Amino acid sequence: MRLMTLRLFCFVAVLSSGCGLLDSLPSRDARCDLRPAEDQCTDVREFKGPSFATFQGVCTTLTAAIGGGSYTEDARCDMTGVVAGCRTHNGDGSEQTNWFYAGDKYKTEADVREECSTGQELQAPEP
Repeated sequence: MRLMTLRLFCFVAVLSSGCGLLDSLPSRDARCDLRPAEDQCTDVREFKGPSFATFQGVCTTLTAAIGGGSYTEDARCDMTGVVAGCRTHNGDGSEQTNWFYAGDKYKTEADVREECSTGQELQAPEP
């Protein structure tokens, strides 16, 4: 068991050490659009990794729970109707933004700011 733990630690250390393994992968984008059930779409930009499996799994669970939505790779959220978003900068250089669209719940940036967690910054819509 100790040897397996040591191997896992070494594997993680190599991946996160900046030795170039992840740097050689292309940057990719993906989105989880919860509309029309919810006025929200989340995208991950400039992700460098072998798979979006976790993001896709979370999106699939959310869309099933709310009864609508979609997951799309190599795509970003549509900015039409966006009030603002809450952005997180990840350690791998990627960014995750939860975009909120105009509707009954989100009318102003102040409404969106209330959705932002600690460590997230308010983000204006992007062209």
